[in-house]
Formats: sequence, structure tokens, C-alpha cells
Amino acid sequence: MTTAITNLLDHQLAARHCPGALVHIERDGQVLARHAVGRIRPDDTAAMHAGVRFRIASLTKPMVTLAALMLVDEGALDLDAPVAELLPVLRDLRRPGGVPPRAAPTVRDLMRHTSGLPYPFEITDDSTRAAWVQAAFTPAMSGLDAPAFLARLAGLPLAAEPGTAFQYGYSTDVLGCIVAQLDGQPLGQALRQRLFDPLGMQHTGFQIAADEHAQLAVAHAEDSGWHATIPPIGQRQAGQPWMDSGGGGLVSTLDDTLAFARLLAAGGVAANGQRLLSQRLFDELARNQLPAGVAGPASYCGPGFGFGLGLAVRHDWGPAAMPCTAGELCWSGISGTAMFVQPRTQWVALLFSANMASRMMARMEFRRAAGRL
Repeated sequence: MTTAITNLLDHQLAARHCPGALVHIERDGQVLARHAVGRIRPDDTAAMHAGVRFRIASLTKPMVTLAALMLVDEGALDLDAPVAELLPVLRDLRRPGGVPPRAAPTVRDLMRHTSGLPYPFEITDDSTRAAWVQAAFTPAMSGLDAPAFLARLAGLPLAAEPGTAFQYGYSTDVLGCIVAQLDGQPLGQALRQRLFDPLGMQHTGFQIAADEHAQLAVAHAEDSGWHATIPPIGQRQAGQPWMDSGGGGLVSTLDDTLAFARLLAAGGVAANGQRLLSQRLFDELARNQLPAGVAGPASYCGPGFGFGLGLAVRHDWGPAAMPCTAGELCWSGISGTAMFVQPRTQWVALLFSANMASRMMARMEFRRAAGRL
């Protein structure tokens, strides 16, 4: 049957925006759409299917944030604790020129991206941006372990006073270091214990097994940004330093990520009835956390969005290219993945593709098409 979703997918394939794609949309447990189209890789005839692995990039961030919120529930972590109390290597963070910040970044700042630790493209000051570019962090943190990452980060100037500006960036990588430290194990193991095993996410992790490479989604060759950025994710090199990147290092499947999205749609309760996050902290996650006057992630979602803890939150006002409803949660990955969740109706929409070049247009068109079902 032809629908707005199938029309979108047909266009994406015909225009060579991606070799293949997966879609799942449901409301209150009823599947509204589920599609697998195209191929896994552009150089192979193998058909796309639900078991294909995707480098989900920044969809890693809400998973790490939820694990950190579980630590808050347990009393092991304080949302408003200064980051330096947990990671002393960051105790001397400074503004440009060596000026101390008025307030140190907190755990809450990490979760809402107001820490002053952004990706370079978020920085407007030329000299500050140049310092961050020179640090040469990669999306997969290849060639770094956590101590080296934090030490390099400690020497960079804060791009803004903590708490005063939404600047998307390395905050969740720092948060992942905190989760690993408090749980006393690598971040991947902490996430498996806290989220992946309870949710049945058997195919999600920071490394790709050698026998899974043929089932790993790949973009078209002309999507040069994707090939310059995404392939290192999940690829651990023998003998090289390694960091489980909380900001973008996970590899997952559609159905694994669907299990996480359903957890959000159910307010922190897993499909088996186990509550993984208290209602109090889920309410914190799902409300706009940005201070008055601080602009939200408009360049990622369009106007009308704030930011909660780990996810964008739709206000009940403002025009936007994505027609999300008030209270809807969403985020996406630079690799071509997107997730939308409306807890009020337990509505979930997922788009998985290997597409960096037109990913923003694709996710906005996808959300519009999903709303027509």
C-alpha cells in the first residue's frame, strides 16, 4: 500500500540518499508502519532487514544519560554536583584568556549541553574554535582512552559560561566517563548491566564483531562526509587506546533501539513491567531544562524545541519543520538515524539509514510522514 512513508522511502532510494532504510512506527503497542527497503551496502545485493547493525552515533547520548539518571535514583550521583567533584582532572577549566568561569559545570549541564564543552562547529569565536579543532577529537574517539580524552579536554577553553548556552558537544562523553567511574567498569559493561540486558538489547555495544561486518549498514560512496566520519565507530584497533564514546560510539539494531524508545514512551518502565527510572527523574528528563532565555536546539530540530536531559523536548509553541506534539522527545544521529517518542500516547517512530548528506531533510520529512498515519 502506498503511504507517505513508502513514498518517502522510495524517494530516498531513487535519489541515492541511502542504499537502504528501516522504519518502525507504533502507537500504544499497535504497529502503524514497519518497512525494510533497499540494500545493506551499496556494493552488495544483500537486502536490508531488521537485523542489520547501524552505527547510531548520537542516539548513544540518551542511552548514556538514562544510565546516569539511574545512578541519581540510587543516590550515587547528584544532578547539581560540579563535574570536577567526580572528575578532578577537570577542576581547572577556564574561559578564554585563563579567566575562571562564574560557576563550574555540573552534571545537569552535561545532560542538557550547557557545560561549555561543545563540538567545534558550535563555537563562534575563531580563536576558541581553533583550539578545539586542534584537539582533533573524532566521533569514535579513536586512538584515545578516557584518561587521555579528559586530560586533553582539561586544557581547552570553555566555549561559554556553564549554564548559559546550549552548545551541543562532548558533554555526554564526559558523562559516560562519570558513569564508568561510579559503576567501576567500562561504560559498555555499565550500559549492558543497566539497560541492554534488562531491555533485551542483545545486539548493541561499542564494538562490532568481525562476523557482523557484512551486516553493517554503509552509505553510498558519494556520501563523502559519512565515509570520512562514521566508519571508525565500533572498530577497535588492536594495540591502540580505546574509549567507549558516550557521545556517539554505539552500534545497534532497529529493534534494540525500539526497546529503548519503548522504555521512554512508557515513562521509564520496561516491557516486562520493571521500572528502570523513577517517575520523578523521568519527569526531569522529559521537561525543558534550559534556563529562561537560553535558546534550544533549533538548528537540529527547528524552532519550538527545548532540551531535557539527553533529548530534545517539544514546547507547546513555535513553528518547526518537524510537526512534533507538545511533550514529544526526539534526537538523532549524524549517521542517519532518528528517534521520536511521545510518552502521552506511547507513540514511537524510528528511521534507520546510512545517510549523512541529507539526514536533516530525511528526518524532518520522516516525522511529517509519520504524523499522517
